[in-house]
Amino acid sequence: MIIYTNHFSQAEDPTVTIYTGVGNTTIIVPRKSVTPVSADTDKEVFQWEFTYPADGTYTTYWIGENRNNGILNMAAPSDQRSFFISTTIDINALRGFNSTPVLTVAPLDKAALYRKFTHNPGAYDADGDSLVFRLIAPRYQQPSGTIAVVPGYSNPDQTFSCRTSDDSGPAFFTLDPHTGQLTWDAPCKEGEYNIAFVVEEWRRGPNGGAVKIGEVVRDMQIEVEDNENRPPVLQPKDTCVVAGTTLRGLVKATDPDGDRIKLTVAGSGIVPPATFEQVTDNAGSATGQLVWSTTCEDVREAPYQVVFRAEDVRPDGAQRLADLQPWNIRVIGPAPENLDATSADRNVTLTWNSYTCQNADKIRIYRREGPSNFVPDECQTGVPASTGYVLIGEVDAGEVTFFDDNEGAGLKAGVEYCYIIYATFPGQGFGESLASLETCVVIDQDIPYLTNVTVDETDETNGRITVKWAQPIEVEKLTPPLEYRLYRKTGMEAGAGFTEVKRTRNMADTTFVDNGLNTVENAYRYRLEFYQTPTPNGQPTVLRDSSEASSVYLEAAADTGDVKQIGLSWTYDVPWNNQVLQHYIYRQIDGEYTLIDSVSATATGGSYTDTGTFNGEELVRGQEYCYYVQTAGTYQIKGLPEPLLNNSQQVCVTLPENICPPELSIVQLDCNLFNQSPTEPPYENVLTWVPNITGDCTDEIAYYTVYFRPSLDADFAKLDTTTETTYTHSGLQSYAGCYVVTATDVNGRESEFSNEECNDNCITFILPNIITPNGDNLNDVFRPKVRAFIKSMTFKVFNRWGNKVYDSGKVTEGEGLYINWPGVDDSGNRLTDGTYYYEAVVEFYTLDPAKARATYKGWVEIVR
Repeated sequence: MIIYTNHFSQAEDPTVTIYTGVGNTTIIVPRKSVTPVSADTDKEVFQWEFTYPADGTYTTYWIGENRNNGILNMAAPSDQRSFFISTTIDINALRGFNSTPVLTVAPLDKAALYRKFTHNPGAYDADGDSLVFRLIAPRYQQPSGTIAVVPGYSNPDQTFSCRTSDDSGPAFFTLDPHTGQLTWDAPCKEGEYNIAFVVEEWRRGPNGGAVKIGEVVRDMQIEVEDNENRPPVLQPKDTCVVAGTTLRGLVKATDPDGDRIKLTVAGSGIVPPATFEQVTDNAGSATGQLVWSTTCEDVREAPYQVVFRAEDVRPDGAQRLADLQPWNIRVIGPAPENLDATSADRNVTLTWNSYTCQNADKIRIYRREGPSNFVPDECQTGVPASTGYVLIGEVDAGEVTFFDDNEGAGLKAGVEYCYIIYATFPGQGFGESLASLETCVVIDQDIPYLTNVTVDETDETNGRITVKWAQPIEVEKLTPPLEYRLYRKTGMEAGAGFTEVKRTRNMADTTFVDNGLNTVENAYRYRLEFYQTPTPNGQPTVLRDSSEASSVYLEAAADTGDVKQIGLSWTYDVPWNNQVLQHYIYRQIDGEYTLIDSVSATATGGSYTDTGTFNGEELVRGQEYCYYVQTAGTYQIKGLPEPLLNNSQQVCVTLPENICPPELSIVQLDCNLFNQSPTEPPYENVLTWVPNITGDCTDEIAYYTVYFRPSLDADFAKLDTTTETTYTHSGLQSYAGCYVVTATDVNGRESEFSNEECNDNCITFILPNIITPNGDNLNDVFRPKVRAFIKSMTFKVFNRWGNKVYDSGKVTEGEGLYINWPGVDDSGNRLTDGTYYYEAVVEFYTLDPAKARATYKGWVEIVR
């Protein structure tokens, strides 16, 4: 345990109490040393041994004397809050040895007002475990003995409202989780601040995931002073080095005030054996050189971190400022050398030089078809998946050969196989090497290769397809006579159903023209079998190889919307690669097929959309367009023809005319006439429309569809279909509603909605203010003058003292919809003459939901 104390501090103690984390066990540890590290700061070191009883997770900690008084980012009184620092270790006998991280950089630098402040703990892990840094709130021991966060704590940037040193935004306080670089940009109030952070230690687990195996806590003070000085600025640079070579890296720093700069290594796990020396010392700038002669033992996955410190040189007594920056150096293994591949009968033997690093663990072998031309970047280890390489095996690092027969299945003849290898290193470091150079080899070409299944003639009965193949190159290795057998089946899919269409022992006879096919509706699949003779003077009965390829089948579909375009899609199933070359799109123009574009495709097909941009003219509705596609492929095998061009059948499609919506109109309700002579439901709405068959709109209309919605907040629902251009919507309780119409052509294509036309009810509701319920049938009941389109009614009557004397409840049908109150109470008793007050809540049939409900209040006088 290392504690930094003020030289004159009363907190110094020759012994400390350490809590071991095993029950209540504590130990008293004497101070090992006290060393002055600055004019006013001492470094106190405590060291002890303790043996833990079993595997498990333990936290050993120390509770120190109280903090300084007046710490700005925690609640007062801060001098009544103790320090709490700890180390957590996870002991697992199966995991191997472990050393916790060591924080090599002392937290002694001071911060200046309005200047960026940096600190890096220089965390070093001897085992190469990954370190993760995380800010936490400082903790202390409560009077009850429990450990808690100090009251009122806030991160320094949140304690006061400050700005960054360049005034570009609010101040920030961050800790880089990977490098441990702490940055405060920038303090704006003098005083002392306390912060804390955790350094977590992670190691790769048995299943490849990361396992946390410990953590160390640093609790530190940052003192902010008013200082016109500006700190130097370091220019770090991460890098990598190949084990066995010497790294010579320059570190540069500049000072904005033109001060001289002192460059040092503030913390590192590699100095020594690495050395650092300042090589220039000019006003305002300085450079230093780090020299490290690496060995294979230095290879590991996690980078080594060197923390450099640049401090300005000021007059005696002047406050100096510093910048600390980490430099991550990753040591990677050298690439295996002289990888070579030789092929035999469907297998490959790889050889390489004995690997340089004796401490390597495995050599990993990767394979792909065809070269990738992969060259690793300067610090790129292993083989990335983007290269297309696949791991096929690994051997101990001491091995120098590998036999590849595709796990007993044999490699494909004639294919060029390429290989790359690299070395891995054992835990705990788990490093890797650069990949070797790529080496490639072609498997014996003693088989034929299908190269063409191309449609020559498109016809339902006399279609023609030409099938071609390349004859074997190395037939002298085989026993003659040799024989080709070609089979055909209808359809593209693999499986049963093949019929033999050709057999020959002439190795130069590599073409077959297949006639009498229905190439309009069908794709065709061909299988080529190649036979050799088992013994001299025998018959070719031994199947040497079999491969299949389909024709290219093209489909076309015209867009049925507003956009004038035709979509093409084509499919195939072939043994060659159709992905690396462009496919060609041909369209018939003025009676001749013309190349209009080229596109990339996939292993099984492609697609293209023709928008007519080839010749700058739009496609024309009602016109027929014909196409075929020519695919281009390759085996990427030396000696085989390239490109392999194969045509689809020809396909024609007519770009349909638009299905244009008609122009709709509706007979509107005349409210003046209706209010003069209101009628009772049912009502009807009469619609008429004019078909739109001008321009590129089709006139082949099969029928029309009427859609209706009863209010503005409802969705349209299908109402009916008709072949007429008029429609009467009858049996309605009101006129309210909106309509649209669509047209559907003879091919079943429906247009978009027409214009929307709506009708609404005449909402007129006028109540009288006197009734005479004397039985003369004149004004005997209280009711609206216009009675129509009422959906529900609730009517209440109150006397002059506000007491309710009548309540109809909610009425949804009958004469009660129109109130018809005869001046009685709820029991039907006649009310005395006088003035009464009413409230009528009315729900109307109407188009606008906002107008569907209204409340009417007023008075009515009863006179008999």
